[in-house]
Amino acid sequence: MVLEVLPVKRPSWTPLPQKGCINVSSKALLSLPHLNVALLRFDKEATIHEHAAKIDIDVICLGGSGFTSVGKEQSPIFEGERVRWPAGELHRLWTTDDEMLTLMVEHTASVQPEKLVWEDVDSSMISAFKYDPVKQELDVMFNRTGKYRYFDVPPDIVQELRDADSKGSFMRYAIIDEFDYEQLGR
Repeated sequence: MVLEVLPVKRPSWTPLPQKGCINVSSKALLSLPHLNVALLRFDKEATIHEHAAKIDIDVICLGGSGFTSVGKEQSPIFEGERVRWPAGELHRLWTTDDEMLTLMVEHTASVQPEKLVWEDVDSSMISAFKYDPVKQELDVMFNRTGKYRYFDVPPDIVQELRDADSKGSFMRYAIIDEFDYEQLGR
C-alpha cells in the first residue's frame, strides 16, 4: 500500500449558502460515495432551517451547545452528545446564547439508486439539470456554454435549485464558484 495524503475539498470556513441558514459556516472534510463529513460552526443566534433529507445524518456536538429538532420533538444538545436525523424527517439545528461546533456525518449510501433523468427548467441561463444523490454530482446544461458537472453538491442545495424562482440567480449565488466542476461538452 502506498501512503497517500490528499487535500480536503473546502479546507477553509465558508458560510452555508442555503436560504434560511444564518450565521453557520462549514468545512467540507470528506466526500466519498457512501459518506460525507463536514464541520459546522454556529455563531450565537445561528440556525440551519428546518428541512428533510433523503439520507440519514448524524450530528456530533464537539464544543459549545445548541438545540436540535426532529419532527415535532426538540432537545438541547451539548458537547459530547450526538443526534441522528433519520431520512425523510424534518430536522433543524440552532443556537441561542452559545456558540457550537459540530461534526456532520451524512450517510449517502442510504439513498436508494434511482434512474437519473434530466429535469427541464424555464430559465435564460440553464435548460436542464440532473442529480446523482449517491455521488453528489449535479450535471447542468447551460444554454450558451454547454454541459457541466459540479462535484460534492449536497442534496439540500439541489432541492433549493428545484424550488428557486430564478434558477440562474440561484446557480450564480449557491453553485457556480462554490463547487468544483468540469465541462462535459456542448
